[in-house]
Amino acid sequence: MAATGGSAYRAFGIEPPEVYFSACKELSDAFLDAPPYSRPTSKPTGHAGDNASRGTFVRDEDGVKSGRLVREHEDKENHMREAANARPPSRVERAGYTCRPDTVEAIIQCAKLGAGLTGWREQQTQTLHRVRKMLEPLNHTLRKAQPSPPNVHAVAGKVNLALLCALVDALDWPDTLLPLNFAKGFPSVGDIPDSGVYRPIEPSLSEEEFKETYQSIDSSNEEWLEEVCGMMQRRAKSAKPAEREAMRVLKAKTVAEAQQGFCSGLLNKRQLQAKYKDKNGRLRARVVPRFGVPQGRPGAQKVRAIDDGKLSRTNEMQRVLETITTPSPDFPAHVLDELIRACLDMGMAVPDLVLSLDDLLAAYRRVPTAHQEFMVAAMWDPDAGEPVFCEVYGHCFGLVSSVLNFNRVPHMLSVAASLHFAAPNDHYFDDYLVVDLACAKGSAQRALDELHKAVRIPLEPKKRKPPRAVQEALGVNCDLSQAASSKVVMLSPTKERVEEILADLQRCKADNYMPPWEAEALFGRLGFVLRTTGGAVGRAATQPLLQRSRERSPQQFPFTLAMHHMLSFFEALLPDVPPLMLPCGQRQGTADAPVLVYTDASYNESGFSGLGIVILDGDNRYTAGCRVPEWLLAWLRHRGQQINHLEMAAAVAARTTFPDVIAGRKVIH
Repeated sequence: MAATGGSAYRAFGIEPPEVYFSACKELSDAFLDAPPYSRPTSKPTGHAGDNASRGTFVRDEDGVKSGRLVREHEDKENHMREAANARPPSRVERAGYTCRPDTVEAIIQCAKLGAGLTGWREQQTQTLHRVRKMLEPLNHTLRKAQPSPPNVHAVAGKVNLALLCALVDALDWPDTLLPLNFAKGFPSVGDIPDSGVYRPIEPSLSEEEFKETYQSIDSSNEEWLEEVCGMMQRRAKSAKPAEREAMRVLKAKTVAEAQQGFCSGLLNKRQLQAKYKDKNGRLRARVVPRFGVPQGRPGAQKVRAIDDGKLSRTNEMQRVLETITTPSPDFPAHVLDELIRACLDMGMAVPDLVLSLDDLLAAYRRVPTAHQEFMVAAMWDPDAGEPVFCEVYGHCFGLVSSVLNFNRVPHMLSVAASLHFAAPNDHYFDDYLVVDLACAKGSAQRALDELHKAVRIPLEPKKRKPPRAVQEALGVNCDLSQAASSKVVMLSPTKERVEEILADLQRCKADNYMPPWEAEALFGRLGFVLRTTGGAVGRAATQPLLQRSRERSPQQFPFTLAMHHMLSFFEALLPDVPPLMLPCGQRQGTADAPVLVYTDASYNESGFSGLGIVILDGDNRYTAGCRVPEWLLAWLRHRGQQINHLEMAAAVAARTTFPDVIAGRKVIH
């Protein structure tokens, strides 16, 4: 890698000195040789949202039906031939994820060095500290060139701007304004600049349409404040004991954040108006309702603060040009795939792997906003009996721009850790997943910590999970104990995470209340867990959550009949999800091609109901079919449709009718 011309430093409006270029070169020379970072250009496939957001799951687009691997045809023979040639998606296709080039280079370096990784990473740490010391005097220069507003200084006043600039320039990182944003604050409303890091998207509104929408919402700030105050008061009056307790906990959490310097103290309505009204009497602040949501099992609940940017319409005041992508729980399996490939190339055995986890300290709160007036959270004070407000100096949790602005930080540092320390890692929002060789004695995790200390954006020591072969990661058990011996990674949802999700759904059912922000959070949590199921089991059932997450106020947001069915389904499914076994690397297949089994069923209450089987074994074809026996129809419990049961009966019939063809063979059904 070659150091670039200092774009990140020049963004501060000053010319870099010679020592800066020397520091960039030393960093660049220490990086592994990998292609420059390239943003994703296409939407990943296989994610829960990709399935559940389809509404009607098969749509006709220009005569081609999407949502199915095989298109429908009037010609059944043609349909059968197409189905016979179809293959299930690979694990990579299903996950919608591939290792970044920097991760691949890190994995290759791990394979090369083996037990020598620890010493090499210590040398790389010394290089990082040497560069940090070279650049330290430039922090004063940069802060003088771009003085920080009080809110930015409160949460990011100690960030090492000079080292951030050097990392961005040495990496040739596209997000050249990242260090400057830690001095001036990240744009949080209006047209959000494209960082060049994430997948580009087309805004839903034109510039002119967005401008009109923005001005319309912004002109209603005073009316919105009154509406929020009334809403808070009504909720307080009708609150159940658990909700009142959540309000008290929410206030206490906010006061604690204020004591840590992440937000202001509590303001009443009069103080808020006095601070944010301009000379024309117009309120410049757009408050965001903050709710305390109990999460988890009874007796072990915690209250999470949710800032509802959708309800306040603040999210409609943001025009974004990109969207993030996140890794799936099978990230370690992707690392193992690449490690097996590297070991084969080098003619060596696959080493044992471990997984460690880290969490960014205070996450969203440490990424400063350039629009303080839009980061004002409103909540009910049960002690004073009135609505109160606090200014969040970083980012509220619940705004679209918050997600983009925050993730830009760990994403750049994730790539830097890969290239400087050969630490195969990725991040899921504020959580880092680091895969390392067991013989490296946890040096990758220590290196990631050193990097964060150097830029002074620290990790949270209390949430650190040291390297283990079997690790709980984000509610999923990841088992790497057979990675080297059998080239297998096993995933399963943790009992605690399953109980927490079901408890939250059951609470919403009992309250007959599922607001959009809670539906969105549950959809994300369920989606992550369901990536540990075979095929796409369970993903379609999350559709009621996705639909609710897109609804707008004012509505009552009841727990619908579809949600009742969804809850019953997950109560049956989640506690008994078997571990998902992920074979990695190139597999040696048998000499024989798999047998292709194609079955179908039809049901007509007053007409013909049938079962059909077609089996292809090389050039041999076997077929069978019959009318569904009356005894089977009579045995099935009476309902409007029996098609699901008959489809399963056809699948079983194929195995009982042709055991001599199928026995002991690989089968694609």
